[in-house]
Amino acid sequence: MKKYLIVFCSLLIASFNATAQQQYSKLWDKNGENWDKTKLPDFTTAGYHQGNDPIPSYPESINVLKAGAVNDGVTDNTQAFRKAIQQCGNKGTLFIPAGKYVLSDTLIIKKSGVCIKGAGPGKTILMFTKGLEELYPKFRRQTPWSWSGAMILFQGNISESGIQDLTLHFPEDSLYRGHDFHERAYNGAGFSNGAHDSWLSNVTFVNADVGMWIEASAHHITAQKWVLSFGPKRAAQDLSAHHGVNIYGGHNLLQDFEIKGRYVHDLSIESATSVYNVFHRGKGFDLCIDHHNHAQSHNLFTNLNAGLGKRLYHSGGNTAPLGIGFDDVFWGITADNYMKYINEWDDPRGKSARNIEVGIKTQEPSSFNDASGNWFETIDPAKLSPVDLYEAQMKLKKKP
Repeated sequence: MKKYLIVFCSLLIASFNATAQQQYSKLWDKNGENWDKTKLPDFTTAGYHQGNDPIPSYPESINVLKAGAVNDGVTDNTQAFRKAIQQCGNKGTLFIPAGKYVLSDTLIIKKSGVCIKGAGPGKTILMFTKGLEELYPKFRRQTPWSWSGAMILFQGNISESGIQDLTLHFPEDSLYRGHDFHERAYNGAGFSNGAHDSWLSNVTFVNADVGMWIEASAHHITAQKWVLSFGPKRAAQDLSAHHGVNIYGGHNLLQDFEIKGRYVHDLSIESATSVYNVFHRGKGFDLCIDHHNHAQSHNLFTNLNAGLGKRLYHSGGNTAPLGIGFDDVFWGITADNYMKYINEWDDPRGKSARNIEVGIKTQEPSSFNDASGNWFETIDPAKLSPVDLYEAQMKLKKKP
């Protein structure tokens, strides 16, 4: 009896200490008691069906092998895949069994209710031999394929379609030349021209110049369990490709991801239509959040591991100063090194404004409602509760 009493007391003390270590933001408190939506935006509209429903599971409609595909890593399967896409029934799955499938051109999906599904990353491997600039040249001074387009593209006012459980593999023979917009455009998957309420799930990209692209009119896309990686030659480069994901649209949910290497821009929010996007439960080798052109706003970055943490706000675009942002929320971001707040890049040409940063690994002091309207609240991310603001908001949304 004494033994069990000692164990019980030990567990009670441990629980008390863990609770005592938790720290709550003045903007949230423990369970959202202080949530003022005029100050801290509501991000619960992001993703497939606004996050209210899981990604659907469709029955198999067609097996790509029955459409003539050959999984030998040699045969060109482009026409067989295109045929299978056309034959796939509504709310049906185009299943791709394990194997290596060579593709020499793009796959465009213009139908709602189509799921392209493999046997799993590393098992079903789609091997693209060319990029968009090679296939459809647009190069003048630079190629727009450097930041847009995709080899597998969901296009048009379609919904309820997605891709999952496979690897998209691009050649390693073309090393990244640097930030000169001369890529062959080995671009992975994308959504454009009004595509919405669709998904990408459990997909690995290898050697992609642009991993994922969501065009300005595409919205409510969920991208989950995705990995961006490189072969040994590209991985050895300091910068291995251009955009990890490039998001022009709004209300998209990107979660459970890993970026194994450095893109020039890892997570890009690109335009005035890049609003209410959520990035959470992700990590990078040396993660950067790219604010292009100062137009995007009201995006959430939460529960992230920035890896080295040396370039969190590293940005591109045509508007100076680079690296500043507006009306975004950074909540619960850790790293190997201490990071600054987003106003580190302020200069006479412009200043970051109206951002919220809570629970960032930093040695900077708190600053509540500074002259630019920023809220910087210094809390150790290891003690921050909740560490994932999106999950906390969704919990309140679903509460009866």
